[in-house]
Amino acid sequence: MKQFFLLTFIILALSSNAQIINGIIKDSITNEKIAFAFITNVSTNKTTLSNKAGYFSLTAKPADIISIAAVGYAFDTIHITTEIANEKEFVCILNPLSHTLPSIIVKSNMYSTYQLDSMERRKAFFGTRSQHTQPVFSIANSGAGIGLNLDHFYKSDRDKRKAINLFNQIENEQYINYRFTPQLILKYTSLSTDSTLLFMQNNRPTYKWLRKHTTEEDMVYYINDKLKLFLKK
Repeated sequence: MKQFFLLTFIILALSSNAQIINGIIKDSITNEKIAFAFITNVSTNKTTLSNKAGYFSLTAKPADIISIAAVGYAFDTIHITTEIANEKEFVCILNPLSHTLPSIIVKSNMYSTYQLDSMERRKAFFGTRSQHTQPVFSIANSGAGIGLNLDHFYKSDRDKRKAINLFNQIENEQYINYRFTPQLILKYTSLSTDSTLLFMQNNRPTYKWLRKHTTEEDMVYYINDKLKLFLKK
């Protein structure tokens, strides 16, 4: 019994370190705010979205890793520190994907937009020499040098696998982002922008479900089913 209470105390103590982190997402070239960017706490697998002004709030604690992703942009990863957690608001800069792949590939219909963007992200993350080489950058593209330095993942093969798993985990989230979009919700519902944000946060489909349901028709049925429950609330 004492062990149970001790474990409960430890869990509560750890969770009490979590707090609301506030930030804003901006385009690295235009400096414009990015609406409907997806911010995921990789450590807890909780996702939120930036609003139409680019602002977001997310629960996190020091040592958590969050990823920031938006359709058409390279994702960024941020290692939450005590300093970041205590900031009133931090800025994260996302780089637009350049699609510098050979023109013969880009011009063909062999690849979807998601696949093309995924190739660009993989190239930026792992480099171009082989499938899993040292990343071509060491500091993520966050505004104040707060990006996660990926070099420390590569001190051993075990750490290298961690980096690969992290990339794959974020890529899965990106796939959800490309399939479950604000544009799709607005197309088939009459929800306001604010309600769309809330609907998407509360009804985000899983990666496995989306891989089994690959058509827009599947998405329409999913949205309609979830919308009925959402409107009842």
